[in-house]
Amino acid sequence: MPTAEEKLDLPAVFTADDLPPQQFVELRRQIHTSIEQRSSLEKLLEDFPAAVAKKLTSENKADTRKAALLWTLGRVEEAIPLLEQARASREKAYLLGLSYLDVGRADQAVVALKEALEADTSDTSAASALAEAHTRAGDYDAAEKVLERYLKKNPDSADLLYVQGLGLDFQGYHDEAVQKYERALEKEPGYPRALFRLAYLYDLAGEDDRALELYEQLRRQRPIHVNTMINLGIFYEDRNEFEKAAECFRAVLEYFPNHPRARLYLRDAEASLSMFYDEEAARREARLVQVLGQPLADVTFSQRVRNALQKLGLATLGDLVQRTEEELLEIPNFGKTSLREVKEFLTSKGLNLASGGEPAAAPGEPAEGEASEEVRNRALADFEWSGRIRKVFEKLGAITVGDLLNYTEADLLRSKNLGNTSIKEIRQKLGTLAVAMRAE
Repeated sequence: MPTAEEKLDLPAVFTADDLPPQQFVELRRQIHTSIEQRSSLEKLLEDFPAAVAKKLTSENKADTRKAALLWTLGRVEEAIPLLEQARASREKAYLLGLSYLDVGRADQAVVALKEALEADTSDTSAASALAEAHTRAGDYDAAEKVLERYLKKNPDSADLLYVQGLGLDFQGYHDEAVQKYERALEKEPGYPRALFRLAYLYDLAGEDDRALELYEQLRRQRPIHVNTMINLGIFYEDRNEFEKAAECFRAVLEYFPNHPRARLYLRDAEASLSMFYDEEAARREARLVQVLGQPLADVTFSQRVRNALQKLGLATLGDLVQRTEEELLEIPNFGKTSLREVKEFLTSKGLNLASGGEPAAAPGEPAEGEASEEVRNRALADFEWSGRIRKVFEKLGAITVGDLLNYTEADLLRSKNLGNTSIKEIRQKLGTLAVAMRAE
């Protein structure tokens, strides 16, 4: 197989009579190091009947090779029906197993990859794929049996060590999984799948800086690691760095133009770039302007308070909240009882005296840290949350603001997938309601 820098003779590859099926994995990797090479492969697919099919020894082999070509391009859903209809062969079984893994059909992948491994028991790549299929199907004992057998023969296999880590990872033994991933990286520095799982685990643990470092390390690799770019894009979206997020999703689409999640996320990121706008804050501001414009003559103050405010020349609530307690107490016949009357009224409107007239909370809402029944009943779905935070709310069964306020920040930090960046976002959102999460 030529190196990534060399131009591949694609017709020769796909018309070769005896091509070890695992070489399609390497071919897939190399194809996606170059947009030009990918374009050449797409052209070969268009010319398949004349350029490939007629040079093969049977129609069955032609169908299998066309499926291999589609799989190499990432068009797995199109490859699967062709492979399912093809007659049994090691090539068919191996590619079908990998295809099933690609689309999450692990149980079917197990059947196909067992067949591939039985056809060549020395094939470590088929063994690691079978162990991964068992792992993703939840049969950890079966996966471990395969791994034990093949790690004895191939203790330096990064693929086998990675899958061993994956099994520990899926069972919740994250520290042990990290050790296996690190060993895989010792055997093959830069091994992308191990790097990705390490980054993901650090992300779950809220170690954002370390996760970002690993995601960025993966980002520089070619071919791109699709899940890395998707996760990194979401990571940047969580930080409101929408341009960086969009760059990640565009990178996926350069190599996989029809990738559905990348297209969806790119559209959202680009929309956020041009439309990032806090509608809730705008509504609060409009409501605040209306309240501050209310004439003091319309307020049912006592005559003593009314006379005192007239002496200061105050006409609206907006004028009143710009005054300090000390200024009001300097008015003749205006004492602490009158001050209490004014403050109680302002509190009922979510306003305070002094501090340049800034409200203590949005109109109609309580002071900071307290939540009215109306606020507690607000649906969390009314607000824009990052995907990571939404998932945590779902796991906690938190539907309303009141549900969320039953937890402390420490409680949330114990949730997988939630770190300090997400806590800051939650604080900001609750701050717009002038409430805060309860103390320990």
